Amino acid sequence: TVVTIYDLIPLRFPALVSARARLLFRLTTWLALRRARQVIAISEATRQDVMATFGVAADRITAVSLAADPRFEPQPKSEKVRVRQKFGLPERYALYFGINKPHKNLVRLVNGLPAGVPLVIAGAWDVRYEAGLKTAVSQISHKPIRLLGPIDNDDLPALLSGATLFVFPSLCEGFGLPVLEAMACGTPVACSNLSSLPEVGGEAAAYFDPTDEAAMGEEIGRLWGDETRREQMVTAGLAQAARFSWQTAAEQTLNIYREIC
Repeated sequence: TVVTIYDLIPLRFPALVSARARLLFRLTTWLALRRARQVIAISEATRQDVMATFGVAADRITAVSLAADPRFEPQPKSEKVRVRQKFGLPERYALYFGINKPHKNLVRLVNGLPAGVPLVIAGAWDVRYEAGLKTAVSQISHKPIRLLGPIDNDDLPALLSGATLFVFPSLCEGFGLPVLEAMACGTPVACSNLSSLPEVGGEAAAYFDPTDEAAMGEEIGRLWGDETRREQMVTAGLAQAARFSWQTAAEQTLNIYREIC
């Protein structure tokens, strides 16, 4: 048996799930790891989490990185204009794309957002966690913030490509695909310095402490006003995204199966 572990977020953030769900998650994960000849983790950060939490030996678990889908690439101006018009967005905007669960840290992002930076929050919407975010947005009436909710797959590459800056303040990620997808679309990225995000963003992203609203806001503000640095980050981000591929992931996965056979 080979088992792939995406993340241990239900154990890292117990408030997200019930006590029963946490117990089942821990038990089933432990059983799966106990039976597996080899384990795959989707990032080195997840690999370290699994070893520390469940005592898996280092030679039994391998990190195999994910990659952005090929449809994530810089989009033509016509597509970016189409998406801006569709959603009524300004010509310049900062973008967060992802779900709205508490560990994504969106309330701190809203609180720390510099005045004058339009923020668009888009992605899958879980109604269980909407109250805190909507309350934060309503209390900061002087900040231009839009909550778009779920986005059609056909619109997402242009939404990412059209953003002046992509922000991702998550406290924990199994991998962090949105960071890679934004870079592949030619968008500068400012993200959390925790969990797997530094290994995904490499030297191409700008990082901040996601627990410090002021520091987050300062970094976003600096990038928002520095066109030269953003242009440098576009080039670096495209190169960083190109380092990850599904071909490589497939080859690494196949090698693990061959070794145990």
